[in-house]
Amino acid sequence: MNRSVSNKRSETKKAAILIGAQKVFSEKGFLNVTMQDIIDACGISRGGIYLYFHTTDDIFFETITQRSVRQFDDIRKAVINEPLFDDLLSAYLSEHKTRLINHIQGAPSLLRAMYEYSFTHHDARDNHLKQKQMNATKATVRSILDLGVKQHKITNHSTKKLADSFMLLIEGMSIMALTGTLKEQQIDDQFQMFIHQLT
Repeated sequence: MNRSVSNKRSETKKAAILIGAQKVFSEKGFLNVTMQDIIDACGISRGGIYLYFHTTDDIFFETITQRSVRQFDDIRKAVINEPLFDDLLSAYLSEHKTRLINHIQGAPSLLRAMYEYSFTHHDARDNHLKQKQMNATKATVRSILDLGVKQHKITNHSTKKLADSFMLLIEGMSIMALTGTLKEQQIDDQFQMFIHQLT
């Protein structure tokens, strides 16, 4: 078997592990997941999984890293094509609302696992990943807002501060959604208040 075929098989197995792991983390959080849970979900042998990952920490880190790379691809592509700002902002807020409601209803999600991991892991690698995720999210929000400025839909040109404000808003509502204390009307109200900040 040549090296190219071997590498492709290796990447395919690794991807299958991460897909199975994401499902487990979404259902159980981070702290309650064992290597055996992931082995069972992937249908791979213990020896097979240890060829790629040594701990649940390593698997979760890779899962989140890959998710972060793809998370806002659609929005970034949309911004490049310069759609109508109002439509893009509405779609973006609607996506967040759907996600928050899913959390309220207890649908499987990586959010709980991400907070558990974040609260318990503080080395340089983890802090770098957290910062990278935060920066990517803020950059995405800011690119949407900059489009609004360009189309003369936003009169408040402090898009960096507005993006920071939105991040704090979403993080707060995400935690409330996980605890079951967030209501749908609160989501709508908070988004309306954010929209009012734009002018």
